[in-house]
Amino acid sequence: MRKTLQFISVLACAAILFSAGCKKKETTEVDNETQSAFDNAIADQEFSAIVPTTNNHAVNTKGTGAQIGKGVLPCDTLSKISGDTLFGTIGHVDPVFELNLGGGCGQSFTDGKVRTGKWQIRFTEKMKNPGAKMIIKLINFKANNITYKCDSIVVTTLAFSPTFVKFNYRLVKGVCSGAGWEITYEADRTVTHYPKGNPSGTDPYTEVFGTANGTNRQGRKFTVVIPSGSPLVKYKACPYIQRGILTLTPDGFKERTIDYGYSISPNVAGGCDEDASFSVNGNTVAFKLK
Repeated sequence: MRKTLQFISVLACAAILFSAGCKKKETTEVDNETQSAFDNAIADQEFSAIVPTTNNHAVNTKGTGAQIGKGVLPCDTLSKISGDTLFGTIGHVDPVFELNLGGGCGQSFTDGKVRTGKWQIRFTEKMKNPGAKMIIKLINFKANNITYKCDSIVVTTLAFSPTFVKFNYRLVKGVCSGAGWEITYEADRTVTHYPKGNPSGTDPYTEVFGTANGTNRQGRKFTVVIPSGSPLVKYKACPYIQRGILTLTPDGFKERTIDYGYSISPNVAGGCDEDASFSVNGNTVAFKLK
């Protein structure tokens, strides 16, 4: 969900707009806290990207329980470092795999970030089995010189079928830091992927809902909610989130709402657009997801 929080550039504009409105009408409340949104984006974008990237590598790796181990290049697959892949047998030891982001592998991502360090991944069962877990540990991991740490990222399969895959993603005690600053972050999300899309077999898409919370670099706590009734929806055929609602509330400030609209399909007229809106204190600003 790389485009999840590219609304952050509009927040500074929104703060200026709302402050300017206050000069004209003293009863308008000034609410220009934008640091929480910036820091949530820094944490959420990278931690959330780890899960699908790991899954894509696991699918290409023999022994992870994937139906097809088709990776042929070193950066395509995970490397087994311990345990065995005989799931369900007596004496079985959960296999641990590794993705080494050095040697150029950390530069093979489509978003252009340079990544270094390692990810270690333990599989408790074949991931297509409900209840199976993929437990990710980060080792000396950096993305664009920002350090990301956590106790673990736990991915649990909830349902698996030919038409959809549903899993829970839980980030435990996440921390990201740079020169002189630190953000703490935790998240609990439910993700459903529809590889065949709608009933006609087109428009693959992913839905996400759940919660997150953290502390920004100024020490202010914040919470994030994506309601289950209005999950964020990202179609494979469109670079932007096309529908859903996300709310972010910094401690001591009003709730901010980001509305991505309601597009049914990217393959209909106007179905893939970059339009969204940001609202706080009754003020709404339309902006583009660019």
